[in-house]
Amino acid sequence: MRVKKLPMILALHLKRFKYMEQLHRYTKLSYRVVFPLELRLFNTSSDAVNLDRMYDLVAVVVHCGSNHKIDAQAIEEFYGLTSDISKNSESGYILFYQSRE
Repeated sequence: MRVKKLPMILALHLKRFKYMEQLHRYTKLSYRVVFPLELRLFNTSSDAVNLDRMYDLVAVVVHCGSNHKIDAQAIEEFYGLTSDISKNSESGYILFYQSRE
């Protein structure tokens, strides 16, 4: 796959489940996943508009029981809220990065 233009907002979905043949169902993977607060992506196409771009982690979706929680720093600052979910949460499975450009 070739990317001609890197996005302003990058959403990454981490596969946190595995199909267990003997159980005939999916099970949640519980191992720790560490993800960076800053991410540099390099474009894969030689004729790309931008060759590389720096991203900052701005939100993490975490599954807690039967609920989903979003840890979004910008939303928290705007509304004056605080969150008990760390950006480096081991259970985060959707990451949102925003371009610095």
